[in-house]
Amino acid sequence: MKNDLRDRAVIDATAELIDVFQLTLLTASQELPSTRCISHASLVPIIQRTQKALTSGTFRTYSAIRIIAVLENAELLRRLPLTSPRGRPVKIYALGFNETSWPSALEVIQAYRPAGTLCYFSALELHGLTTQPTPHYHLAEFRPGIASSAVEPPAESSDKPQSLGVEVFTLEDVKCFLTSRDPNNLQGIQRRQLHSQCTVRVTTLEQTLLDCLHRPRSAGGPAVVFEAWASGLPRSNAAKLWALLDSIQNPNLMRRAGYMLEYHQTTSALLDQIRSALRGFSTDQPPESLLPGIPYSNTANDWHLRTP
Repeated sequence: MKNDLRDRAVIDATAELIDVFQLTLLTASQELPSTRCISHASLVPIIQRTQKALTSGTFRTYSAIRIIAVLENAELLRRLPLTSPRGRPVKIYALGFNETSWPSALEVIQAYRPAGTLCYFSALELHGLTTQPTPHYHLAEFRPGIASSAVEPPAESSDKPQSLGVEVFTLEDVKCFLTSRDPNNLQGIQRRQLHSQCTVRVTTLEQTLLDCLHRPRSAGGPAVVFEAWASGLPRSNAAKLWALLDSIQNPNLMRRAGYMLEYHQTTSALLDQIRSALRGFSTDQPPESLLPGIPYSNTANDWHLRTP
């Protein structure tokens, strides 16, 4: 009889836990990029809020790990099959048990760092600027200690292959990278709804085009960069492009953007603005590559760049 009562109490406490968790999750949904997946770091505070709201004492003293196990058994959470190159498990959970609405890779990487910004190839794909298969995804973070600077670091302008950033996990055979960005060079950010259950932070179309010239390898390589500019220029806003270039104040980025505008036979006031601004910068140094990390050998003297 006592066992039956104890079992009944556990069943009732579990039912309350599930109900309160779902209500707490609904209340917290405005803080989360997706209601279909959640990182362990975002889940723990929600678990703690759930425990405080329980009337039954059964689960109040449980650790967050034990509560998560209970919710996994109830099929409210399902650990996503992520692999990490560093051997440390990356804990991200699908919410609910509907496998027909499995979260996309972009949802998952945004859930990994809710304050991060999708950029490079991730942004190209979201803006429909490439037809190439996905080589990797990137999420940018502003890291403490990165000082804003209008001067491009030497590594950005060398012919050595660029780093893709820190690989954090692989999902569906696609590697996902975290990259530190200088706030000075990442100013165009927007919120975009992927679907009714997910809103992401992503670079604007104009910022995405400039990012291709900043980290072409992260954008997918030269073919993707030229494809993105060909399809993106007609949709871009010249005033927004200039506002970014003028604020960043990086002469090499201006030269690269000017070359791409001219290459795609764009006649606009933007070209004149770029040329005018470049008169204030020195050309004493050897010409940089149009795409950092790509050792082009031809020279476009008008833009002081090495080009294809």
